[in-house]
Amino acid sequence: MQSPAINPAHRHKSSARPLWSRIIDGGLPVVLAASGLLAPDHRGLFYLALLVGFVGLAGTVLSGAALVTWLCEKQTVRIQGPRRKPAPLRAEAADTALAAFIAACFLAWPLWRSWTGRPIGLVWSAEEAGGLLSVSLQTIGGVFVLDAWLYAKHRLLHTRPLFPFHRGHHVYRDPTALAGFAVGPLESVMTFWPLLLVAIPQAKHYAPFYFALVVGFISLNYYLHCGIRVEPLERLLAPLLLNTSAFHNIHHSHADIHFGEALTLWDRICRTRISDGRTQHSAAVSLES
Repeated sequence: MQSPAINPAHRHKSSARPLWSRIIDGGLPVVLAASGLLAPDHRGLFYLALLVGFVGLAGTVLSGAALVTWLCEKQTVRIQGPRRKPAPLRAEAADTALAAFIAACFLAWPLWRSWTGRPIGLVWSAEEAGGLLSVSLQTIGGVFVLDAWLYAKHRLLHTRPLFPFHRGHHVYRDPTALAGFAVGPLESVMTFWPLLLVAIPQAKHYAPFYFALVVGFISLNYYLHCGIRVEPLERLLAPLLLNTSAFHNIHHSHADIHFGEALTLWDRICRTRISDGRTQHSAAVSLES
């Protein structure tokens, strides 16, 4: 089922969305923040963890994205050609900040457990995590499993019932790095819920690998939305089945193809690449840049 077309007259994201989807997206941040009231003790520490997590995530992601955007917007050769109007940087940044708040609501739980002396799954010893070989294999397997979920999630969000929750991201038809995480609350929940796993002591995460993957995912997301091709990166990432700016930008310009978020593997398996002839929905998003 293809995504509903977005009318250029409905440039403002909320104007074309059903009321029920706006209610859900509007209520989720409140519900997630209020979940801290379920903490059995030290609720103040939970909300301090939420604040620290939000400032840390939003500050890090937005500052990095702003730097990448500043560098890339200086380039004259862009994937979608010269901009016809300025990029909506403030809107992109605001949506990314909201997504960071949702992520912080999940991050607050492992932080709260750690700060109250409770065990969490994050460990700094490879032996404690099961040994370096085991950790390496689990990490590789986890990347493929998580990417399969991200691909499935993305395709689900392009079905008619769920597209209202993803529509806002496609307002940024020719995005900048500031739009890399500019997704609505429900999509943010579907993307960032794995942060909760760190709060489970039995779910061991080897910290050096975990943080490397987080930094790598954020950095890759910057590149996917930066609007330009960096040929050395394209030649390096594509053979490794990692997503690239050239590959992902086609999703923003064509909408119903190239759903992969970290890898291109599932687009290849499910034949959802433009090279597979999936161009019949290329007009699904027709917003002007």
